[in-house]
Amino acid sequence: MNGSGTQLDVTKAWISRSLEHEQMLTCCAFSPCGKYLVAGGIEENVQRWDLESGTKTPLVAHRSWVNAVAFHPDGQRLFTADCHGAIHCWPHMADAPTPQWSKSDAHQGWIQSLLVIPDGHLLSAGNDRVIRQWSAENGDLVREFAGHENHVYSLAAHPDGTSFVSGDLNGQVCHWDTATGELVRTFDATALHTRKDSFLADVGGVRSLVFDQQGELLACGGMTDATSNAFCHGNPAILVLDWNQGELRQTLRPHHTSDGPIKGLVFLSDGSLAGHAEKLNGEASLEFWRPDQPDSIHVIKRQSGFCLDIHPDGLQLAAATFKINGRFGNGRHAEQDAYASHDGEIAIFSLYEKES
Repeated sequence: MNGSGTQLDVTKAWISRSLEHEQMLTCCAFSPCGKYLVAGGIEENVQRWDLESGTKTPLVAHRSWVNAVAFHPDGQRLFTADCHGAIHCWPHMADAPTPQWSKSDAHQGWIQSLLVIPDGHLLSAGNDRVIRQWSAENGDLVREFAGHENHVYSLAAHPDGTSFVSGDLNGQVCHWDTATGELVRTFDATALHTRKDSFLADVGGVRSLVFDQQGELLACGGMTDATSNAFCHGNPAILVLDWNQGELRQTLRPHHTSDGPIKGLVFLSDGSLAGHAEKLNGEASLEFWRPDQPDSIHVIKRQSGFCLDIHPDGLQLAAATFKINGRFGNGRHAEQDAYASHDGEIAIFSLYEKES
């Protein structure tokens, strides 16, 4: 509940606002102060919206598609990462932000996830299978975490501040000690990975990770039972694991038809879980679950979603999605030397009953 008395009720969630962009958006985050929302996607620039005025400002420095964004909890800095392995640190509240520091070679290839851990350091992970810890002040390398055998897609910090987890393409989830850098144990999420004899590549992986507020449950998003490695159709799923026991408690699936992984995943303050699925054709959905019940409690039909983030007020949820524009995401109707994707949209959902 916020200061105005508005009561969180995910069963009444509705789309209250849309922030539109001319390129697909695949990652987003609210600033800790709640004034801004930033997003990246299928272009080189990061976009910053002032939520009060609606003004959109590009943050210009990347030279490749932007895959991940994360704010420092001090509210003064924004970190962004791209497909060429670069990380930039921004004073995001400036009128025209320029990077405070940059690491052009933070990783080899795609960076898939960023995370600021409770001690203030930045973690990054990607296709080179290594997790790196950076000083948030100047970008100096602090430590490396090695142990994954395939692309690392997701990171999440445990609420106790002493550890974090990482998930990879093979469906392995690693539990790391933040202070020592040691691998503590692994969790089995291999149901989210498929590799058939006829496949040319692995499909699936742990595409999202999130802890509940008590740190008792760990939710792993992705998909099971992929039927192809060409278009990567599968059955979207969330594996809810018991953190202490390391055992599977529940498998959650969207009620609405989707065929891609669940990439957006957020636990809310009432203990419910929000997940956004991706669909290669047609619609997908944003859905809400009680983690101990297999059936979703609220469904909002949407286009494909790639990321979720909760506003500091706990009552607004942002989803990075795309809007079909007739180009089919493959450059159709584009200039010969230009790539034209679908349009992008940040859909903002209010998690309470709409006034009549």
